[in-house]
Amino acid sequence: MLLECTLYFPLPTKSGFHMSRLRAAAANVGLVAGSLMLTLVATEGVLRLYAAWQSADAAPPRIAIPAPAAADADIVVPADIVAAARSRHALISMPESWARTAAHVDGALRADRWHGALQVYNADGMRWSRPFPDKKEDVYRVMVVGDSLTYGDGLAEEWRFSNLLEQWLSRQFKIEVLNLGVDGFQSEDVLRATKKNLPLLNPELVIYAVCLNDFLPAGRGEYAYDFPFPLPATWKNFLMAHTRTGAFLSQHYDGALRRLHMRRDFFDDILSDFEGYGQRFARDVAALNAAVRSAGLPPLIAVVVDQYPLYGGRGYRIARIAEAALAQAGAQVIETESYYRRYHRQSMYISRWEGHPNEVANYIWASMIARELEPRPDLQPFKR
Repeated sequence: MLLECTLYFPLPTKSGFHMSRLRAAAANVGLVAGSLMLTLVATEGVLRLYAAWQSADAAPPRIAIPAPAAADADIVVPADIVAAARSRHALISMPESWARTAAHVDGALRADRWHGALQVYNADGMRWSRPFPDKKEDVYRVMVVGDSLTYGDGLAEEWRFSNLLEQWLSRQFKIEVLNLGVDGFQSEDVLRATKKNLPLLNPELVIYAVCLNDFLPAGRGEYAYDFPFPLPATWKNFLMAHTRTGAFLSQHYDGALRRLHMRRDFFDDILSDFEGYGQRFARDVAALNAAVRSAGLPPLIAVVVDQYPLYGGRGYRIARIAEAALAQAGAQVIETESYYRRYHRQSMYISRWEGHPNEVANYIWASMIARELEPRPDLQPFKR
């Protein structure tokens, strides 16, 4: 007797097929999430090992600060200063000792440490923890105005161009240089601060260190923050505060967007309405020099400071327009044509995490200004 046997394979129902796809999708999501987590953990481990291994000196370079070469020679920054400044550029993870931490300084409204440098702020946002010194009739007083590049963010106070200038010229003259730089100042802020402090400080000379973003209106931030990192704010803040990976990824993501011109920088902000900003800047510097002259002082001295010199680039073009506006206003301009040519493509920033000018840039600017000041007839009566 022949038995017939039929195998029966039930077809999946619609709901069963749907559940199967959901499980597969969930498995794929879990696989991706797990892989991402392992990658982040591995990256964090590498960065922490690197941080423990690296031997970078978090403090500013403690080396002698020699005077610049003679006026007829090229400005050559000593090799040890260059080496100390560049050693920070190679780091891929910020040393813990560079993190911003609160500090207490008697007389300061607030204070902190950043990149190993002590930063203090008075009620006006200037780097002073004590009142300005009394005016001495036998001391030539220079008042320097500007923004964060003048203030010296992330830089030890003694390495600012104003401090170097005073140190060098004090060997020949009785001179003091008062730095009134304030973070975030634009040209109209500089004008207001100068008018306020001229009668209080009674300087013999005023120097304006012009930053390229001084064209922007007062209170205007430098960047339009397009394409934020695609994570919830709570997660981003946690990663930035508690991991090295968060800061590492944020920095490279931001840099990639700027290189692709998908995220604006202050050049984009300025050039978006350059004609209007240029007219406002010209009015501000004309009023600034008029205020200086009305106080019975010689014309304002102005120099454009740019730690990313790119000859022929957007910064160079803005600098040339700024210098033309300053000259038209009657200011004495320290031209930067040779600066942009000589230091073309030499990025003189403090570190990956602090883009303000380093010791090299400040040494160069102090040398440029010293050469202008040293032969001034009004300075000669103050010779030692």
